[in-house]
Amino acid sequence: MTEEVLKKNLRRAMKARRNALTEEEKSDAADKCLSKLKELSEFMDSDWIYAYIACRNELETADIIAWCLDNEKRVAVPKVHGEIMHFYEIHSLADCVPGAFGILEPVGEEKDRVTEPGFMLVPGLAFDKKGNRLGYGGGFYDKYLASHNGIITAALGYQFQIVEEVPAEIHDKKMDYLIY
Repeated sequence: MTEEVLKKNLRRAMKARRNALTEEEKSDAADKCLSKLKELSEFMDSDWIYAYIACRNELETADIIAWCLDNEKRVAVPKVHGEIMHFYEIHSLADCVPGAFGILEPVGEEKDRVTEPGFMLVPGLAFDKKGNRLGYGGGFYDKYLASHNGIITAALGYQFQIVEEVPAEIHDKKMDYLIY
């Protein structure tokens, strides 16, 4: 089986597993991840938190974002411009509107882009304990991380998303932490 077929099958299986989760399972997992994040000194010491806004049954980040904002952390979320992703500061999830792929995005202009060192919460479909991550195939996070230094990464997910091995390519960025 080719690497692309392996990735396709793994993506399909993980999407199905996420779609089968109950609201209680999703909520419990998000609460557990926030608790684990608060135990990480790199997260607690970071002024900037780069967060994603959950969609398609990804691990929910709304409470994590709210906690960060309530605790005087600056929060930036992504906005996709064609093939490129940039991050913009928000002060509330109300600062966001539906954008690319129907995902909530910040209403930000080029001058508002955030490029500061910080701690990034990264979504994905599968992860392995070596830090490899399987995303949706667009490479947005890999491209962003390749051109922005000083960002510590934490993949957020459900326990079942941790697999023995994720097929990885040379340009794929390994995660510093797996939070599940």
